Order: sequence, then structure tokens, then C-alpha cells
Amino acid sequence: MSAAAQAQNPMVPTLVVDADSGEVIEANSATRPWHPASTTKLMTAYVALRAVKTGAITLDTPLVVSPLASRQRPSKIGVKPGQEVTLENALKFLMVKSANDIAVVVAEGVAGSVENFSAMMNREARRIGMRESNWVNPHGWEDDRQYSSARDLAVLARALLTEFPEHNDLWGIGALKLGNRIYNNTNGLMGRYSGAMGMKTGFICASGFNLVGAAQRNGRTLIAVVLGASNGADRTLKAAQMLDAGFNSGRGWGATNGRTLETLTASFETTAPNRRQEICRRGAAPASEAEDTGAAIVQAHVDNPSALVMTQRAPSESMAVGSRSGNSIQLGPRAAFEPIPVYLGRAPGSTAVARRPGVPAGRPQVTAFAPQQPRASGAPLQLPGAITAQAAISPAKTRPAVVAPTAERKKLAPRPKAKSKAKSKANPKAKADAKADARRQPPKATAQAPARQRPANVGRQP
Repeated sequence: MSAAAQAQNPMVPTLVVDADSGEVIEANSATRPWHPASTTKLMTAYVALRAVKTGAITLDTPLVVSPLASRQRPSKIGVKPGQEVTLENALKFLMVKSANDIAVVVAEGVAGSVENFSAMMNREARRIGMRESNWVNPHGWEDDRQYSSARDLAVLARALLTEFPEHNDLWGIGALKLGNRIYNNTNGLMGRYSGAMGMKTGFICASGFNLVGAAQRNGRTLIAVVLGASNGADRTLKAAQMLDAGFNSGRGWGATNGRTLETLTASFETTAPNRRQEICRRGAAPASEAEDTGAAIVQAHVDNPSALVMTQRAPSESMAVGSRSGNSIQLGPRAAFEPIPVYLGRAPGSTAVARRPGVPAGRPQVTAFAPQQPRASGAPLQLPGAITAQAAISPAKTRPAVVAPTAERKKLAPRPKAKSKAKSKANPKAKADAKADARRQPPKATAQAPARQRPANVGRQP
């Protein structure tokens, strides 16, 4: 099978588009739903940069790591709950290390929670014209509810390049240095393909090896998307071939045809395939689903031994990237990168308020007993769940009278006063009659325990 025929394979969605005009140079199954894996982090970065652009947050804002973020599966930095990282460093970790824990830190720092951030992702995706995407997490770990397409990822890449040109260096960082650790970018185009601008890779067993790449040549910027490649070397070589065809449009299989991202027809497929058994069997890809571990493969097994590199006119950048021969792919040498230092914690001298999970960007961190609306001068301060300050100091006479229940009123009612001894002494005859009546009363013991007396018929025989 030739490279051109392999590109037509509907199980490997591909697309190359002009970033400036939106004209599609070549597309195959470009609207088919697919698991985006860690290319998701391009969407995460887009939402975060939009928040920066609107003033809801800054690149220097410290983001606090939550227990949820620290529990994420690899790939990860290994941050601990309570640690801080600036948004700028967090975005660098996303693009180079593809750290899942940092993706959650960004989501919670910007939107308060992963759920809120996912809603923002979907809202922004619809706004920029993505049609075949749905987002439920910021890192791209496998979830049947999360999917995208080659077309939508190209729409997203184009939006990043055109809306945030001041951050274009973010997509092309070759390596990071955190303390004594060095993290190399897993985008195999970088350091091999002349003019490569970077962007993002992704891998889970369900998706295969994905790549969103961009390159510039002679003032022209192209975006290439490869989804579902067999391994990291395979996706790198495919993307290089597509970019070459795009830059040489009019010569070969990449001839310009006038299509745009907007006019691509929808796929009849409605669900993303799960390629776990195909991709992660017999060592064809890493047994672990750690992000992008296969990108550094030099001798990589391919399923189709007859897939040979298409001959390109010299100079051919794809030939410099690598070649396919028999059942292996040989990637060319890669230029060394000078690592960019990054750090955990606040920016030196920063006094910014940290963004904690649960409080979306743009809202105050301290909300207890704070007025929700500005109050007029002299107006009483409203305290949630409490009386106003003015009512608290009002005179007692302005409060409603407390009315006790009826039974309580009886208990509290004053008892009638006993007759005074003076009146008894003033009537000797009455006093003598009272003594006589007392002698005729029953014994005191019987009178003191009336409650214990039995009914008259108890114990009597009929």
C-alpha cells in the first residue's frame, strides 16, 4: 500500500489546512469523531488564554494544587496538595510534559472546578466553530463522552495561532528544566522539520497516536492533524509528508481544491472508535497508557510492511524527518534543545491572590460576610443569615412583644393572695368554725396521695 493509499484509510483521519485562509489542502475522514487524547490540552490552553485576555486571571496568578489534581494518573509532574504554580508555568508544563495533574490545576484555578471548566471548553469550542467535539475533562484521558475530530482540532489550532500570536512561542518549546529534571517535547517534528512551530501530541490506547502540528515556510503557515497513527514515529512521518504536500500544493497529491474547514461535510460516524486492542497489543505501542511515551521511538514497528515513503522533490523536509522501509520507520537525527527553566511556586516578589479550587476566575477569593452589591452611603450593612447592623442596635421597644403559649401564661399568672392573718383575728367565730372543720377532715396521709388511690371497684368481687 502506498503512502497516498494509506492516507485514504478512514481509520487514520488526517488533514492539512492553510492557517491564514482556512483553505483545506487535503482531508481524509477529517470530520469523524475521535478520542483527542492529550491534544485536549490545546483546548485547555485556549480557555485559559481567553480568561487572561478578558482580565479574569493573569499569567502570574498562583494556582493552588488540590487533592483531586494531585491524584491524576500519568503523565504528571507530581505536585502535592497545597503547592502553587503560576498559570504561565502551568501552560508550559501542559504543552511540553503534557501533565494531567497540571491540567486539573489550570481547570480548577480558572473555573473553580473541572465541571465548570468543561462547560467553558464546550462554550468556547462552539463559539470558534468546532462542530464534532465534546469535552468533559481538561487532560484528554479516555472517556466515551469526550471526542473531537481532525477538522475541529485544526479549527482550534488556527484559533490559537490567530487569536494569540503573542503566545506562539508556547507551542514550540523544545524542553523544560524543573530543578534537576529535563522534560523534552514529544512532538517529533520539532528539531527535525524545518520551520516547525510545534503544537501538541496525544496518546491513549483508545485513540492511537495523535498529532496537531504547525509549520511556517516562505511566510505561509500550515496546520497538519494526524489521528490514530500506529506509534509516535508513524505520526511524525505522516505529518511531515502532509506538510510537504501542503507547501508544494499544486504538485502531487496535495493540490489545492478550494475546500475550507467550514465546508467539510459531516461524517456518517457518530461515535469515536476504541482502538485499544489494535494499538496496545503485542508491544505495537507502550503497554502503559502514559502520555506520549512512544514519540521517541526510532525503530518503530508498523502494521503494514509495504507502506513506503512517497518520493518527494528535493529538498524534502519529510525525508529529513525520517523514512519508512519494510516494517520499520527510521527517524532522522533531532536537534538538541536548550531547556527553558520553569518552577513551582509564586513568581518572585508576587503578592497576587492565589486561585483556589471552588472559586472561578473573576470572583473574589474571600466572600464571607462581604456585601454582594455596593451599598449606598449610610445604608445598613447586610450580613448573610443575620439581622442588619441597624436592627441589631435598635431599641428593645421596637421589637415585637414575646407572647408565651397559653399553658405558659397559666404558669406565669400571679396566684391569688391568701387572706391576711389580721382579718382572721378580727372574726373569732370564723376562727372557731375553721378549727371544728379541720377536726372533721380525713387523715393527712390519704389527702396527700390522691394520685395513688385506686378506682372504687378495683379489687372488689362482683
